This record gives sequence, structure tokens and C-alpha cells, in this order.
Amino acid sequence: MAKFKNKYRIESNRWRYWDYSAPANYFITICINNRECILGNVVNGKMELSEYGKIVETEILKIPEYHLRILLDEWVIMPNHIHLIIHVGDYDFDNHVAVNGNADDARAPDGNDTPDGNDTPDGNDTPDGNDVDKIHEFYLPPPSPPSPPSPPSQWWHNPEYKPTTDEIKQYRKMRRNMIIPKILGKFQMLTSRQINIMRNTPGKKNWQHDYHDHVIRHEESLRRIRNYIVENPSNWKVDIFNDSKS
Repeated sequence: MAKFKNKYRIESNRWRYWDYSAPANYFITICINNRECILGNVVNGKMELSEYGKIVETEILKIPEYHLRILLDEWVIMPNHIHLIIHVGDYDFDNHVAVNGNADDARAPDGNDTPDGNDTPDGNDTPDGNDVDKIHEFYLPPPSPPSPPSPPSQWWHNPEYKPTTDEIKQYRKMRRNMIIPKILGKFQMLTSRQINIMRNTPGKKNWQHDYHDHVIRHEESLRRIRNYIVENPSNWKVDIFNDSKS
């Protein structure tokens, strides 16, 4: 697996300029810094959480409270990483309500959906907590419905399009306020803060600088990834994130 600044990274499988507020199912993987196994241990194919792992578990269960359009699907905590499927629902602009159907109904454009684990984010999209400065906005309903997204051009959902320099700058500014980066930034910030209190390590970055995200585009892919997550603990001995393979 590739390293950057002598640290592990997961190669990115994301569409680089995807709208991360778009209705879809998102497969998310976040690693602990340097793949340190602080979240627990796998014993006889079952995950046993540490006190830090229990902090992460508690906060994962709160993720649906972060935003009205969010549903939590399958998830798992492993010794040094977590896997989540997060469903972003649609928004009914006529009635000003979130529309959160069954996660099985969410579909994104066609593509390859194999979670091979060799996916490392580029360095430009980091959820470091700096984008979550207004935490209350996740809990209070907005005074008026959000405006529909206004993509700068056709490149928004077209992985083949080559955006201009100005479009790239515009996208990076917009991305900070997209749902997936914002809720993951909040999650990392809150869990890291609580873990640092317990470890007496103020300011320590417990999570890897970036995360892997993957847009699930087919029913079969959703089924496969759910199964991959459920079976993760039993496959820990051969997991790519298990440096000791033991």
C-alpha cells in the first residue's frame, strides 16, 4: 500500500468532482493514523471493542442525527479502521422536507463498484474538522429550504470531463459544504476529541488525514459491499489493513 510522508494512504476510487450531497449510497472507509490498532481486537473472528472503539461505536450510531437526509446502513469497527455505508436521501423542494427512502432505492450513475481496499484519497479533500465550525446547523432545521445544487457545468457527474482551473477552485470551495465531507469531518473531530481526553493526548490526530469514499451504483454492488462489511471481522487475518496478518 502506498505511503505519503511515510504514512499509509488508501488509493482513491472516487469520482474526483462528484457532488457529495447527491442522493446515493456511499461506502466509506476511515483508517486510524499509521494503522495503529487502538479500536479493539478480533478474537475468534469477532470484534471486541476497546474503550476507544466504544467511543467510535457511540458516535457512529449518532450519524443519522447529523443531517435530516442521512440514513446509516451497514457498518463495522475494525482494530484500525471503520467501514460504513451512508445513504444520502433526496430533498423535496416543493414541500421543504427530506425524502429518505429505503437505502436500496438509491442509485448513482453506472460504474465499477468493487471495494478492493486499494483506494487512497488525493490530498486535496481532507475532512480535518475545520469545515465543521457550525455544529448546530446539523441539528436545527434551516429557516428556509436549501437551494438546489447549481453545478458549474456538465463535468459535475461526468468523470471524463476535464474541468478548467477556475472550475476546480470553485468545486473545492463547494465541497467543504457538501454533506458527506461535512458529516465525516464532524465525526472525526468528535471521536478524536473524546479519545484524546481518555488517552491524555490533547490535539493528537487519531484518524488518517483522508478517507476513502465510493459511490455504490448497483443493487448487486450494495449487496456485495454489505456482505464485505459483515464478514470483515472473520477475514481479519488476511485483511489488507492488518499489518501483522495475525
